[in-house]
Amino acid sequence: MRLLILSDIHANIAALRAIERDAGAVDAIYCAGDYVDYGTDPHEAIAWVRERNAHCVIGNHDTHLLGVLASGETEWLRGTNGYKWVHDNCDRVSQEDIAFLRALPRHLSFQADGAAYVMQHQVRENSYEMPESMQAFDALWGQWYTGRRPEAGRRMIFGHTHRRCVHGLADDALWLNPGSVSYRRPDDKDKRAHYMIIEDGEISFHAVAYDRSAMLARAMEYVRAGTMLTTDLQDAMFFFGDAATSREPLPKG
Repeated sequence: MRLLILSDIHANIAALRAIERDAGAVDAIYCAGDYVDYGTDPHEAIAWVRERNAHCVIGNHDTHLLGVLASGETEWLRGTNGYKWVHDNCDRVSQEDIAFLRALPRHLSFQADGAAYVMQHQVRENSYEMPESMQAFDALWGQWYTGRRPEAGRRMIFGHTHRRCVHGLADDALWLNPGSVSYRRPDDKDKRAHYMIIEDGEISFHAVAYDRSAMLARAMEYVRAGTMLTTDLQDAMFFFGDAATSREPLPKG
């Protein structure tokens, strides 16, 4: 089988389309959460995974958006410099998108080419903790895995950190992260879209450049209007533009 593994899409449809062209034909798509926030096209990103019948779990930014929708705060922050990308995304998702996010599981189990997998966005809420010992790995596996006994090892897929990784605790016990489709941590200046392919059990990392100009242009509209939180716009200048850091002064409109 040939599997496409994604995480942390963050409302970035341009990156998804570039990955699809670059990856070619696959048998299945798995996504480890965070379809929304910090990007400009949440409806299109959610439609992309839905139309391709991707196997998905919920991420912390998805949960956050649902909470913001329930709070009603978007209404009174719109047009102010307290407005964030999550509020912009709340204004752009459809009722079908919201229902999709609400229905997502926290974790799922599957098998491919004899190996067993579990996928969850993060180990625990509000944490970047990872299973660093076999005891921790076994405990999480016991909580999450619902399939039959694997023939060729156990693997966990995580997102959240935006760091590409394959971490081996034993020959048959790995956890892995495909990296972020959309953006990097501030110390990583690679602006390409990251993804992972697992083909016949073999794991490979991939990255593809894509056109970020449309997202930068949308962010600049907020810069000129002065109607978004400064730090959210600084992030956009770094992720989608050429700012040297994620805290550079905003450009003049």
